[in-house]
Amino acid sequence: MDRLKVLALVTRLPVPPWRGDQVRSFHHLRLLAARHDVTVCAIVLGRADARHAEAVRALGMRLEVVELGLVEAGLSLARVLVGDPRPLQVLLYARWRAMDRVAALLARERFDVVHAQLVRTAALWPPPGRPGVVLDLVDVLSANFERRARRDRGLLAWVSGLEARRLRATEEALARAAVATLVVSEPERAHLPLPGVRVVPNGVDLSAFPLRTGDGVPGRIVFAGNLGYFPNVDAARWLATEILPAVRARVPAATLHLAGARPGRAVRALATLDGVTLAADVPQMAPEVASGAVTVIPMRSGSGLQNKVLEAMAVGTPVVTTPQVAAALDVVAGEHLVLGEDTESLARAAGDLLAAPERARAVARAGRRLVEERYRWEVSAQAVEAAWYAAAGSK
Repeated sequence: MDRLKVLALVTRLPVPPWRGDQVRSFHHLRLLAARHDVTVCAIVLGRADARHAEAVRALGMRLEVVELGLVEAGLSLARVLVGDPRPLQVLLYARWRAMDRVAALLARERFDVVHAQLVRTAALWPPPGRPGVVLDLVDVLSANFERRARRDRGLLAWVSGLEARRLRATEEALARAAVATLVVSEPERAHLPLPGVRVVPNGVDLSAFPLRTGDGVPGRIVFAGNLGYFPNVDAARWLATEILPAVRARVPAATLHLAGARPGRAVRALATLDGVTLAADVPQMAPEVASGAVTVIPMRSGSGLQNKVLEAMAVGTPVVTTPQVAAALDVVAGEHLVLGEDTESLARAAGDLLAAPERARAVARAGRRLVEERYRWEVSAQAVEAAWYAAAGSK
């Protein structure tokens, strides 16, 4: 098939080792750069880390970095006060320095495709026509803010609701303008039921998350992720203060191990509770996830496909999670993972797996097979490549 010339617009550089929804485009780009000419234009807030930039170039991609001043961010966001209808997510990056650099790139080179990561890149798109645009929304962010507005109180609820409405209008306009719009799951597509919206699930790097040997630390429950992200903080607090005590009523030796980047004060305080430990800013997540006899992922907010589920399945740690999380995956409850909706049912599911190692191993084996068959980054990248070809042939 033809080699394409692709301009990828992103709003951050990845931090190796690359993980999670926030750097999903780089998992796709690193796999597709061997077959296509990829130029990455990274619009970043503050100073770009030279090491992270070099990691991108080492994959054979050209990289242009546009650094946006943090002081100017307030002025950019303040445009909402004078009637600018765009969401804050867009206004933060809608600056002349970024727009001029992208326009110069488009004028200098004949790109076949623009791959735009997230709604934040809206102000940087080319005019209608060539090149066609593939938009990777990942999640439908307006739905996330709608959920936040229902949970928040007072002024914060009003702000979340306003941002949700603005995001909804922008997402719909961008999806109509793009040749293809990518989201991670069927529930996300249901929030944006427009032609051209495609489901491209996340994946997992099986070399970075190899299948473990053994059963993990007896009695250990693991929760791993970005511990500075509100939905994960909420899940960690629920686990430590309510679910773990309920598990210990059944399995007295049960413990909870939290692992991940940027834990704030609230998460660090959890490590003072009996039976709770914290591993902050670990260099590799796979050993942390693999150390658990079970992982409990009790997400009540957030959206999209939770990579922490795929990573646990990959290493062979059995998963207990909520129906909200499982809905984004092509799984069979009770076979690939176990579900619970509230404190009691989540604790019962975790306790049952801790008390029945053979059952836990069966769930772990089924989860690993599912990941190998359907949730590898290589499979995900093939779907992105198909969208690129559709965009290149759209005019």
